[in-house]
Parts: sequence; C-alpha cells; structure tokens
Amino acid sequence: MLYFRQDESIRGARVVKLTHWRRQIVDTDAGRIETLDNGIGQDQAILLVTHGLGSLHSLEEIAEGLTARYPGRRVVAYSRPGRGASPEPEGIAARDLLVHEAHCVLPALMHALGLVSVDLVAHSDGVAVAMLFACAHPWMVGRMVAICPRILAEERDNDDRCIRDLERLGAAHADLQAALRCRSAQSETLAAEPGMVLDRVDTLTAPLLLIQGLKDGYGAQRQMEALSDRVHGQMKWVMLRNDGHFPQHDNADVVIDMICGHLQETAADAAIHRRPRRGAM
Repeated sequence: MLYFRQDESIRGARVVKLTHWRRQIVDTDAGRIETLDNGIGQDQAILLVTHGLGSLHSLEEIAEGLTARYPGRRVVAYSRPGRGASPEPEGIAARDLLVHEAHCVLPALMHALGLVSVDLVAHSDGVAVAMLFACAHPWMVGRMVAICPRILAEERDNDDRCIRDLERLGAAHADLQAALRCRSAQSETLAAEPGMVLDRVDTLTAPLLLIQGLKDGYGAQRQMEALSDRVHGQMKWVMLRNDGHFPQHDNADVVIDMICGHLQETAADAAIHRRPRRGAM
C-alpha cells in the first residue's frame, strides 16, 4: 500500500546533541568496527545501517532522536567496513563485500555487543545489507525501516555525485579512498547482479516500512517497483514528495516520527494496514 504525504516538516523542539553516547572501536570476529552506542538493553535494540559513503556520523541525528523518544532503549550506529574509523576488510573480493557485511559483519557485531535481536533502520545501499541480513537471519530481526533504498545500481557511480553525497552525509572517514573503493565495488556488484537482493526478499519476514523521497536521484521509481514486485511480507511505502535521497537530514523530525510509528505498530495495526483502503493510490 502506498501512502503519499506532504513533507513540509512540522518542526518540534530540535534534538539536543547527547553527550553520554559510547563511541568506541569494537573488536569482532569480522574485524574492528567503529560504533556509537547508547543504552544498555540487549533485547530488541535499534541498529542503524548507513549509506555506502556514510559513517556513523551520518545517522547521528536519527540516533539521537530515537534515544529521546525511547529513553533507556539501546540504539547503535556503526561505520561499515572501510568507512569512518572501521578498517577496510582484508582478503574479501570486491564482489563479495555486500554479502560479507550482511552474513559476517552484522552477526559478529551483534554478538560482540551482546545484542540478541534488533530493529533495523537503514539508508540507501545500507538497505541492501540490512535486507540480506534479515533474510538470512530472520530470528535476529524484529521490524525494519528502509530510507531511500538502493538495491539496484548503475554500473559506476558518478564522481561528482559521490562528492555531493559525502557533503550531504556529514561523514568522517579515516581513509577516504578506502570508503570510495568500498562504495564503488558494492555499486558495481549491485549493477552486475541485480538479483543479489531481489532474489532473496521474497523470504523477508520483518514488517517493512519504506520511506522514499520522490525527488531521489537514484531511480526512486525503479527501486519502488522492484521491491513492490518481490516483497511478499508486510510492507508499506511513505512517499515524501519534496525530498530527495537524504530525507533523514532534510526532514529529520518527520522521518523520526515515521520510524517510531512503525516500531510501535502492533499486530492489530498491521492487519488494518494490509486491508485495501478506498481511495488509496
């Protein structure tokens, strides 16, 4: 079902930057991972997965907003391998990076942090990682939010677009060239193997909310149609007609509202959303 809404943000009080987050490098079985961690809960934490050129800094505002809404609930953001202060993975072929992140890095990170189950909030090609992980480890995932999913890609990223993306993401990378290499390799893999994610999402069991900017330059219509055709489980879309690929920065309050609404949704609410609604577009 598609929900169209005007995204003129109704601004509430802005989130004050929190000072009690644990920023650390965590040793995992899949390597060292930079994390931003708040709260102490191990059961059903919220785990944030960034854009391929992002670092944990890129989702700080969302992390802070979720912590303000859910005091005491554990919220974790991390820098994907080769991004932020997380070292580039060694001995992994470029074509295997996405699968390595989904099948090795995320389970190892959760184990190292003592996380039993998570709700996933992912952005851009981080959605590809999150979906691959959720399909392979359904017992470890509760609900999922995908912001401007990028599960299909052009063969090569445009250099100017990469620079613009880096500026919008507010990312900090210890090795910028490593970040660019990882992003490029993963984009080329998605372009060469369009079924890498799509051939698996029919097994996705996590209730899914997709937040899409209608002005997204990464083929919003193509991404929408592909996922709508393949996801068989509970799914709903929210279209933000004035936003592009970064609604979590341009409309943070609105996006946080949507995330919280989805994470709080009950089974009864979900059943109502699945029913056909007169006049739905």
